[in-house]
Amino acid sequence: LGGDGSILRAARAAAGHRTLILGVNLGRMGFLTEAEPDGWQAVLPRVLRGDYWVEERMMLRARVQVRAQLIAPLPASLPAPLPALSPADALNDVVVGQGTLGRVVRLEVRIDGDLLTTYVADALIVATPTGSTAYALAAGGPIMPPQQRNILLVPVAPHLSLDRAVVLAEGACVEVMVRGHSPAALTLDGERVADLAPGDTVRVEASPHVARFARVRERDYFYRTLMARLVPRER
Repeated sequence: LGGDGSILRAARAAAGHRTLILGVNLGRMGFLTEAEPDGWQAVLPRVLRGDYWVEERMMLRARVQVRAQLIAPLPASLPAPLPALSPADALNDVVVGQGTLGRVVRLEVRIDGDLLTTYVADALIVATPTGSTAYALAAGGPIMPPQQRNILLVPVAPHLSLDRAVVLAEGACVEVMVRGHSPAALTLDGERVADLAPGDTVRVEASPHVARFARVRERDYFYRTLMARLVPRER
């Protein structure tokens, strides 16, 4: 019961347990929910009697490396408040962005060990297809259907650096190193989880876990729901 933020937290808590998620939208957008407050009475009985299908969505796993010491991953659920440098899984995105100083950050990005580029930007978003309709979309990234299993890189307000989104294969390993003198921050699904210093590296790859949603709608629901949420209804 809640909005997309509640569903994101539930997905992280359920990761690794194969628990099904059935969302009732009490928020504003409800991209991830299955039922509205005035329609859950019709949805819940169908799910309880097994009349549903399961949609699996890719998740990301982030680890922080501090001066060549790799911090082992913690359980996927994110306690509040999180201790610094606690890696975990994310359903929408992993973001390395501005720290407390509010300055642009320099982020050296490697893909499978090979240098891609150094971004000078407000942030770099590493997103799943689910996250492509969230912060990544606001930053100019492409919309990807949720059944895809790709990793999306989208810079936020890049300055004199690569300003296009990059779509990577599911098996890619993304390493983001903080360069320069400005500190940065690590955010998972919109929750700030760690402060980063120059030299720290965030390693992002596909998680072994997926988020599993119980659906009763048609399997081709995504684009209809997308347009209903993004395009204001005519009065």
